[in-house]
Order: sequence, then structure tokens, then C-alpha cells
Amino acid sequence: MRLSLLLSTLALASCASNSGVVPIGKDTYLVSRQAATGFTGSGTLKGDAIREATDFCESRKKTLQVVSTQEAQPPFILANFPKAEVQFMCLDANDPELGRPKLQKTPDTVVEVKPSEAPRLTQPQKNDIYAELLKLDDLRKRGIITEPEFESQKRKLLAE
Repeated sequence: MRLSLLLSTLALASCASNSGVVPIGKDTYLVSRQAATGFTGSGTLKGDAIREATDFCESRKKTLQVVSTQEAQPPFILANFPKAEVQFMCLDANDPELGRPKLQKTPDTVVEVKPSEAPRLTQPQKNDIYAELLKLDDLRKRGIITEPEFESQKRKLLAE
């Protein structure tokens, strides 16, 4: 019984992985960490990866600039255990790249409206104008059309 418990523990512990610092470009590197189980928080993994990146840059007398971070999403089953990945640069203290922010949330969905594809409205009846204005307002609030596009379409509707 104890032997099987020991073997199970060793098997789980061996699944945890740490990539170490991996070069991915000029002065740009990657560190990833993955837990052996689904019970470890990815925040701890990300903190450990950032500490490793900081130590790596400091050992080269350079400053850490985090480029991006990623974390595995639940559910943490079937080897999709918590994982954190940090891409970073090691830069000289006077490098202008240090003054430029790098971390930005990447949108999950990007909607691109080209001028030729801008929403067009058919000639509504007078009782439909209010409904059309509400639709336009919703498109504006969701960022599908811009404020100037909204105003232009609104003027057209009200001029009818």
C-alpha cells in the first residue's frame, strides 16, 4: 500500500515541468511552468516564472521587460494542469523599450468594419425610426460602429 502511494506521488511530481529560460529572439526569452496537478494556482506559477526571468536578466546586468503572459484555462483535467508562460526581454537600463508599456489584454474577439461594409439601413417607416435608432445605439455601444458613423446614420433617419 505504501509502495503504491509512493509511486503515485513520484509519478505526479514528475509531471510538473519548468522550461527554464528559452531564447526566442534577440534579447527575448520565454519561461514556462506547469503544475503536476490541478490543485496548484496559476498565479503562483506565474510569480515563480517572473522571478526566474528577473533573476536571469539581473545576472546579465540588465532590466526585465515583460512582453506578455499566458495562463492555462480551467478545467484542469487530462494533463491540462495550471500553466503560466512569460515572454520577456532583458534590456539595458537606458534602453527606450523600457519606457514603452508592453502588457496589453488581447481581445477575445475582434470586429473589423470596413468602410464598404458599414451597416446600412433601409428606408424605415416613421414608426420604425425609434427601433432603428435603438439598434444603431446598440451597435455604437458595442464598438461595431464609431460615434461619427452613429451620428451620420441618426441624422439620415431623422431627416426622413
